[in-house]
Amino acid sequence: MRMTSEPPAGYVAFVTRHLEPLRRDATRVAGAPEDADALYGDVLTDVATRWTWLELQRTRLGQADAADEFLGRVFARRSERFYLDETTPADDGLEITVTPELPPEASPPRRVYVSNAVRLAPIVIPRKARNPAFIAGPVCEAAIAWWHAYENIRRRRLVYAGFVLITLLLTLANVTAPPVEP
Repeated sequence: MRMTSEPPAGYVAFVTRHLEPLRRDATRVAGAPEDADALYGDVLTDVATRWTWLELQRTRLGQADAADEFLGRVFARRSERFYLDETTPADDGLEITVTPELPPEASPPRRVYVSNAVRLAPIVIPRKARNPAFIAGPVCEAAIAWWHAYENIRRRRLVYAGFVLITLLLTLANVTAPPVEP
């Protein structure tokens, strides 16, 4: 089954059910809201990447909570990066120096990173869900995570195709090369 660029209704419903608890758990694990946004966004993207398989498990294999279990496993795996290793020494030899803050007019404007998925969210969000109540909530989060998953899968397919092409060209070059005489 091909992945479309627009999230299916089942995925949007899944995100709607799990977004608030996921945000709360991500904030608890990460500490800072900026890190929590990255954590739960990555988790939702991983679920979106496997959504077709998860739906197949739910509908054909009778595993009604396959997506929920996968969400829990992905969240546990992704949240490991926020826990410090017990064996890591607290003093790593880094020195931190504090410089006086420049006045606001002297500091250069700060660039804010905005991903392509955030820029494309108004385009990707279904037309029927474009009222302001939905855009700031689960529909927007689902659309952004789905777009990230769509791009990951597209990129992965391009890498696979390139690998197959290079392997084919190397095999062809090996077969058509003249024999080496001793």
